[in-house]
Amino acid sequence: MILSKQAKSNIIFIAILGSVLFFLFGTNLGTNLRTWMTSFTLSTPDIVSSEVNNIEDQNISFDWMVIDDKLNKVWISEIDKPIFINIWATWCGPCRSEMPSIISLRHKLQGKVEFLLISPMEGMKIIKDFKEKEAIDFPLYINGSEIPENLRSNVYPTTFIIDKNKQIVYKWEGAYDWDTKVIVDKLIELTIE
Repeated sequence: MILSKQAKSNIIFIAILGSVLFFLFGTNLGTNLRTWMTSFTLSTPDIVSSEVNNIEDQNISFDWMVIDDKLNKVWISEIDKPIFINIWATWCGPCRSEMPSIISLRHKLQGKVEFLLISPMEGMKIIKDFKEKEAIDFPLYINGSEIPENLRSNVYPTTFIIDKNKQIVYKWEGAYDWDTKVIVDKLIELTIE
């Protein structure tokens, strides 16, 4: 069977397209490339629309315990500074895309704000492997108890900022560039209040 130039061209195009799609979606290198490219599209979180104003939504109904990658139990009530909580998962592309900005923000505010990056549905081995692979130099957490209703989310990532009095001040769903002046200023403001 003799193929026309058009048919040969179509076969070559489909083969190249299939190879590119396999690379992007079927390999770790492709996943890392997609994550890196997505990080350039992240926007600054909107403070006004994410403010939690309803008192019932602000109050955390009961204490939450999380476990860090060294198996230390941490209760939210024991933290005496503002808390940046990020609900994420290792399989979540947008979560990985925003991770560098969270790392940078954490380094700027180290000691002033507690950063809890919590993967509530994954096991400790997965978290430890991810931490080692990505060379993350601070604790990552898994869920250790029932999650309070207003800290639950079906969207990954979801981020909360909680003040020193354990009141939810802000909530965002989706990935953002966290290392911005507006977020740094808001978190520093919460350390003073």
